[in-house]
Amino acid sequence: MTVHSSSQVRATHQPSFRQWLVLGLTAAAAAILGVLIARAAALSIWPDAALFQPLDSAVRSAIFTLAPALFATGLLAWLAYRSADPVRTFLWISLVVLVLSFIPDYILPVPNRTVIASTIAAFLHVVAAAIIVPILVIGYRRMMGSS
Repeated sequence: MTVHSSSQVRATHQPSFRQWLVLGLTAAAAAILGVLIARAAALSIWPDAALFQPLDSAVRSAIFTLAPALFATGLLAWLAYRSADPVRTFLWISLVVLVLSFIPDYILPVPNRTVIASTIAAFLHVVAAAIIVPILVIGYRRMMGSS
């Protein structure tokens, strides 16, 4: 009888690179859509907030949503290979990163920064995280269940 350590078992039943890529791109697309909708709604209420550089471009908002979505996907994939409880670790890291992501919105010396503009930008981080994290976690769990 062969005995496998938990790391050997995890490594042999992991999603493929292609599965991770599809999951990450799905999370990114959904988050970009959500962020752009939330951005448009916020700017329709507070149009002067668009003068704040992080909010002045839909393309910039999309890029700043795509990058964290792909980074989060890579992080979860890495944790899946190296952690006994990758989802729990991923959720804690995601929470810490989300909270830390608010800091630049409020302290960077960017022209036209106001409390409302910074708060809108921070809220967009929450929107992105609220979409990306569940998609990745649920997707990962489904992929692991289908292995």
